[in-house]
Amino acid sequence: MMRPTTVLRLSVFEAPTPRFPVPRYDTSGTYPQVRRGDIDLRAVNAALRRVVLEDQQRYSPSARAAAKVAGKDARGVYQTSVDRRLLSASTVVVSVLMPAIELYPGGTEGSGWVAGTVRVPSGAAVTLTDLFVRPAQALPVLAREWKAQLRRTTPRRWVCVTQLPSLLRPSTSNYRNFALIPRGLAVGIHGHASCAGFQATVPYASLRPYLSKLGLRLVSGVRPPR
Repeated sequence: MMRPTTVLRLSVFEAPTPRFPVPRYDTSGTYPQVRRGDIDLRAVNAALRRVVLEDQQRYSPSARAAAKVAGKDARGVYQTSVDRRLLSASTVVVSVLMPAIELYPGGTEGSGWVAGTVRVPSGAAVTLTDLFVRPAQALPVLAREWKAQLRRTTPRRWVCVTQLPSLLRPSTSNYRNFALIPRGLAVGIHGHASCAGFQATVPYASLRPYLSKLGLRLVSGVRPPR
């Protein structure tokens, strides 16, 4: 009989956020990188950098359009940061939910999230639907439990949630910004207007009946970073 593989924690350090390649935008902040002396983690670190680059690519068209109509002295902001409470890093999986500021010149829009989950050591990306056997059944449960957790943990913000029903519908697009962390599945949802971005963590117990084999393997391999 094969012995179960020991899951080890990885050390995390922060690298500067790649420059956002849109004129009239200022880039700042950091994103996570991992290391462990006895493991080659170059593919994982490249994948974590790619998470930010792909978000920048997604944001660029609207950022360019906003810059064209803004006042000549207005500048936009692109910033990511690392919150270790929304991060896990092990020899099985690295997963992160990064608070982000994506601010058009003139100060519209703003807080949001950049997220990525990467298998170790391959660097293969994991999507939300990869976690579940039948995503169509799991997503309504995730949405319901996420709203319940948000209402329990930050009741003052619940009024904002009720104003944004379309952003909370159980779709892969709405819940795509997630991280596997020790406490559960953390999901960040972009805010709107005066309502800043929202974040809540759903305990794994609520989702375990719906997890795929990969999902179960990754959840069992979640560890806090060193």
